[in-house]
Amino acid sequence: MQDAQVPPDCAGRLDGADAESLAARAILARLQDLSPLLGRDPDGDHIEPKSPLFLLDERFAPSHSVGRIVRQSLAAVTDNANALRRLMFVEDPGGLVYYRQNTHAPYSLVRTIIECATTVLWALLPEDGRERSRRSLVLIAREVFNASSFWDAYLEEFRPGEHARTVEYFDGLRRAVNDAALSMQLPPVFSRKASGNWGYATKNRTQTAILKDLRSDGDVPAELIFVWQFCSGYSHGLEWAASIGNSYPDPDPGREPGPEQLPAGSMEQLRRICDAAFDLVPRAWGAYDLSRRAWPLL
Repeated sequence: MQDAQVPPDCAGRLDGADAESLAARAILARLQDLSPLLGRDPDGDHIEPKSPLFLLDERFAPSHSVGRIVRQSLAAVTDNANALRRLMFVEDPGGLVYYRQNTHAPYSLVRTIIECATTVLWALLPEDGRERSRRSLVLIAREVFNASSFWDAYLEEFRPGEHARTVEYFDGLRRAVNDAALSMQLPPVFSRKASGNWGYATKNRTQTAILKDLRSDGDVPAELIFVWQFCSGYSHGLEWAASIGNSYPDPDPGREPGPEQLPAGSMEQLRRICDAAFDLVPRAWGAYDLSRRAWPLL
């Protein structure tokens, strides 16, 4: 009789005693605990003069705003976490809550939460000011590179009259990034090829490298990089992660799941993945709040 009350697009109710309901309830509880942070708008926060984030923005003002990049990452964390809640749960005004069991989309949202939260931690956690500046410059360079690649190709094809002016603008940003690197006695980030096109003079800082840095520094659990890779497998529809009948974390699809192995696509599997991502959210916001405030010397 209870199942008859479940909406057609839902898998069950959160007041059930089965394993799937219990796991779904745990995910919602974590999201509810994070609600104060997930309701924040980082654009409304004040970056205090002489704070670490203020000084970074001041240093790189000609090329880009570090604070803006960090706030965009936090906005992506909150928006994807809130989207995950709306995707997974139907919260009836009468108090009943139902859960949906989507096969792939939750993992894409969790993956973004991990990527954006760890980007904030990677940029802001180093105690050494020079290393914070170096990492911030890497994020700025990545922003400039991606934006210039998009606008260069798009405008050249669809708005050729605006193309030359935009190319000049991004050339100026690349030079400003290189000037900032020179001021810190670092190698240039961008180089100009014989063809006239720009490329990276140093290796790009990928998400994998960011996670490895944080892992080496002891700033995130060692398994986080594997959680992220697993979510990426789901996000790209790769069979090794998402095939029915497979199990996580055992790579042998023919083996019966043991007590620590979870069938692929189960709510308990998703709960464990969510826990790893949700643990990062208050830490990212905490690092941001510390960096945007000017703390008096005691």
